[in-house]
Amino acid sequence: MFPTSRRVALLAFVSLAGAATAADAPREMDAAHIRLALEKLNVLGRVLYVAAHPDDENTGLIAYWANGALYDAAYLSLTRGDGGQNLIGPELREQLGVIRTQELLAARRIDHGQQFFTRANDFGFSKSAEESLRIWDREKILADVVWVMREFRPDIVVTRFPTEDTETHGHHTASARLAAEAFRAAGDPKRFQEQLKFVRPWQPKRLLWNSWAAFRAEMRHEPVDVTGLIPLEVGGYQPLLGQSFPEIAAASRSMHKSQGFGVEVRRGERKEYFQFLDGEPVREGQGIFSDIDTSWSRVANGDALSSQIDQIVKTFDDSAPWKSIPALIELRRKLRSLGDDLWVKEKLADLDQTIGACLGLHLAAVTDKAMAQPGEKLGLQVEAINRSPVEVKFMSMQIAQEPPKTVGQALAPNELLTEKTSVSLPNDLPFSEPYWLREPGTIGTYKVSDQTLIGRPENPPPFSVQATFEIGSQEITYALEPRFRKVDRVAGEVSEPLVIAPAAFVQLPRPVFVFGSAQPKTLNVRVIAASDKFHGQVALEVPPGWKVEPASAPVDLESAENETTCTFRLAPPDMAGEGTLRALFVSKDGQRAPAFSRQRIDYPHIEPQTLISSAAAKLVRAKIENKARHIGYIPGAGDAVPESLREIGSEVKILSDAEVKAPNLAQFDAVVLGVRAYNVHPDRISAWYPELLAYAQQGGVVVVQYNTTPGPKPNELPHPLHVSHDRVTDETAPVRILAPDHPVMNFPNKIGPEDFSGWVQERGLYFPDQWDPAWTPILSSHDPNEKPLEGGLLVTRVGKGWFVYTGYSWFRELPAGVPGAYRIFANLISLGKSGQSDRALR
Repeated sequence: MFPTSRRVALLAFVSLAGAATAADAPREMDAAHIRLALEKLNVLGRVLYVAAHPDDENTGLIAYWANGALYDAAYLSLTRGDGGQNLIGPELREQLGVIRTQELLAARRIDHGQQFFTRANDFGFSKSAEESLRIWDREKILADVVWVMREFRPDIVVTRFPTEDTETHGHHTASARLAAEAFRAAGDPKRFQEQLKFVRPWQPKRLLWNSWAAFRAEMRHEPVDVTGLIPLEVGGYQPLLGQSFPEIAAASRSMHKSQGFGVEVRRGERKEYFQFLDGEPVREGQGIFSDIDTSWSRVANGDALSSQIDQIVKTFDDSAPWKSIPALIELRRKLRSLGDDLWVKEKLADLDQTIGACLGLHLAAVTDKAMAQPGEKLGLQVEAINRSPVEVKFMSMQIAQEPPKTVGQALAPNELLTEKTSVSLPNDLPFSEPYWLREPGTIGTYKVSDQTLIGRPENPPPFSVQATFEIGSQEITYALEPRFRKVDRVAGEVSEPLVIAPAAFVQLPRPVFVFGSAQPKTLNVRVIAASDKFHGQVALEVPPGWKVEPASAPVDLESAENETTCTFRLAPPDMAGEGTLRALFVSKDGQRAPAFSRQRIDYPHIEPQTLISSAAAKLVRAKIENKARHIGYIPGAGDAVPESLREIGSEVKILSDAEVKAPNLAQFDAVVLGVRAYNVHPDRISAWYPELLAYAQQGGVVVVQYNTTPGPKPNELPHPLHVSHDRVTDETAPVRILAPDHPVMNFPNKIGPEDFSGWVQERGLYFPDQWDPAWTPILSSHDPNEKPLEGGLLVTRVGKGWFVYTGYSWFRELPAGVPGAYRIFANLISLGKSGQSDRALR
């Protein structure tokens, strides 16, 4: 059982090169996991589960297949979930996609599945499969699904969603349609012939839909009709792991923390159902793998291996796994004699992992620093320790493309051997930016030029480290990932991937600078060294009409992670417009080179990620008046709205629980509740609402941003409303102003049609579909061929003040620098300064 990302790399290596010369470094397994790995050597079956997003997968099935049936089970998520919301932090879009990718990998480490992706970008909610396929570029994503099927070579393909369904996300239905088409195309040598330089055509045996008939019937309290469906019991128990499959599945699914998907464990019997779609039919009364040979009989001359493996499992000593080494070496010799069959090559790699685990073999490639630059000479050490009495000899090691280095030393039992070496990194080694973000793509598709990267969940290691050992007269080579190791005073020893970085980073204060007037702004730009002795000049490049002073600023940093702050003054033009600010480094001879920024994403449940991208920011010059100088903000699920409000002159105070008291709130021109605040703080809203209401009655303004269903209770708003699943997914959908004389549309900014141009991803979501007449609907919008939705912005007078409930996506539009969104939101928070009553304007 391999760590997920490295397992994908191994599959790619097997299918691309036709031979696997190095297994992944042995994972340190306990005896129970080793026994399970031994049993798995006798199972030659694969199943691929296909859906649209992270969290769409059925972890119950993956847990059962991987830990019970012992198949190779993989999940193909067409997207990385970039278009979703984030319940744990402010990251959205590409950054959220990185988080959700790592959450899937964390889930697979628990349920022992494997993980694949396509180049499809989650562009937001879609109401039809046709729209999804058009925006994704159907042929490209179909090619990716075919590629994964040819690379993984599943016996069975299972879709999460049906190919025809009008009640679900368009991405969902599109994922099923692509899986169905790829099922046939993967085995056709005339389709996507450019892939055949790397992989062979592969025809899976059977295509099934993981029917949700029983689930929907349960949710709707209807009788369950499973006529014609194929059942599978997945509620069993794996004694070697001390867990049931539902327990494993619940732990796996709870890794989707950015989506708030922590789930309870449903112990006991649990049936899943399948509907046959294509391929070889399932014989009546048989299971989904009926008539599919998952034994060594499917490999020429492999029959005898089954009994040999059975005997190894039977004689395995949990207290002394190393005693199985002679039999495993003999099995390895037999496997190598079976030729180039792809199953043989994969099982050989699995066997090498298991041999290492039985030896208690610990291997690591440890770099001497956390970040390295292309072209430099990097020091590292390879560590090896054999925690068994079996004779093991460290023969040699090879770093990247450099010549192999002979070691020739025996690994004495439980003695750490350390080999120090260095590697000259190529000048063209790419930075550690996720591979799908390195090139500009489209709204629906990431651009990935290297075919061999497609499908991978994350970047391969920046360079290879291979260590070869002699064990029982056979040489086994393991591939190690270069990593940096440090000691944290709380977490203890921490190992992180090596980061390939520029010599220094430039951190701009914000990704968007919004100028509502001609008033200049001061930019404090941080420059952080990623290497020792960095010296140069930093400059800011701006579009015509914009002015920046000084022309450049000196930077002198002696050691990595030293930093300095350079201050610039940025003045906008008189005319409205948008542009891009770029940071540059200027050498002594005047050469200008683009600078890069660093974003570290670090949450306890995923491996830390470093994103390296161009140091650039969006510039927006617009006419934006804002009368609300002091804003109180109650955080919800996490968003960047406070930073956006500061851009237009508001001082924003993030409020703690104790600060949500009416006398304290009186200092603010408006109090804004972050997205999903009612969902995130259900136990606090009942205490906060009376304070918010009292504040509004005395002249304050309360702005409540969107919440998911069921939404606020009737006693948590001034007047009842019902939150629905209604949304407007087309960011260009026409918007009609229902209350043109209302202050929200007039003060301090006169709102017109142009203010709804340039929006991103959507108009809004979870609009109320019913509300008390005391609420005034302000705007109406709808997707093509749908009914008008008028509940996206509701305003009511409360005593001397105002209450606003809005489902429009301010949390996306403001951080994206959409001028009209700023103008409208400025009007919302400035309502207390308008001096007009809602009743008079209705």
